[in-house]
Amino acid sequence: MLRSLRTRAGVAVISVVSVAVLVFFITQLLPGDPARIAAGQYATEEQVAGVRAQYGLDKPIAAQFADYMSALFQLDLGTSIRTGRPVRGELLDRLPATLELGLLSLLIAVVVGVGLGVAAAVHRRRPLDTLVQLYVVFASATAIFWVALVAIALFVNELGVFNSPTGRLPRGFPAPDHVTGFSVVDALLAGDTATAGAALRTLLLPAILLGVFASPSIIKVVRSSTIRALESDYARTSRSFGYPRSSILLRDGLRNSLLPVITNIGLVAGFVLAGGNVLIEQLFAWPGIGGYAYRSLQENDLFALRGYVIFIGVAYVLINTVLEFVYRRVDPRVEITEGR
Repeated sequence: MLRSLRTRAGVAVISVVSVAVLVFFITQLLPGDPARIAAGQYATEEQVAGVRAQYGLDKPIAAQFADYMSALFQLDLGTSIRTGRPVRGELLDRLPATLELGLLSLLIAVVVGVGLGVAAAVHRRRPLDTLVQLYVVFASATAIFWVALVAIALFVNELGVFNSPTGRLPRGFPAPDHVTGFSVVDALLAGDTATAGAALRTLLLPAILLGVFASPSIIKVVRSSTIRALESDYARTSRSFGYPRSSILLRDGLRNSLLPVITNIGLVAGFVLAGGNVLIEQLFAWPGIGGYAYRSLQENDLFALRGYVIFIGVAYVLINTVLEFVYRRVDPRVEITEGR
């Protein structure tokens, strides 16, 4: 067990360092001059040169890379050219908003994915299975921003089911005292049910959209694993002994289908944090790290972009490392197999 921990920790460190190195050299290829953008449209060459020197952009690439890696080992992600603030602080300030949206989206994705996956497996090759497969194709192939625009037009502008996409709270509602950083939870802790309800109505639509578009991969693995479990020898034996179908489904099908979900959550979390989340946060004016990355890309904020990608890379590696250990606890056969 201890050797396994050391191995996984080493792999995680190598992964993060590799991401950091790749990010540095890829961002060097971005078009435009960050110093000129930061200095402003009417800045003189002397002013641009001053900005370039301020951020170390006038140094050779090798020297910039050495400074960059040295700062990273001190947990310094640099200073945003756009805002002049430390990137790490800006990301941490926006992290609670992204986590609030991301965790609810992940919950929706798991509930929808497991529910539809099991239903499709139980009704294999029947109309319900076909409908679920069409849903998977639609959610996998359709652009999330297009569906989001349609959803805003329908459920916000026409039906008024959800609040306007103006951030975490509608206009006129004061932000609750910061306790957890989650608007709904903080409002409930303060006893302000009106603000909690308003925050929830603002949060639900982007969370549902992210959850729906993140669920296809879960549906596919749950469907296939449930089918295998229901067609296994022990399931056939249970049926021959007269066990009800619901009991077999819960004991054999659902239990075995949840193991692949654990490994799949890492991929879903990657989509929720760094894929659809960037577009959704921008469309819904959500003050999270996804919207921060979008604006940084628009304004060619080199250091903010690097910090964002490294931040997401570290989060992704940590999530998958934790999930791997959870999987080992749930299924001890993995440890036994590796120990041979």
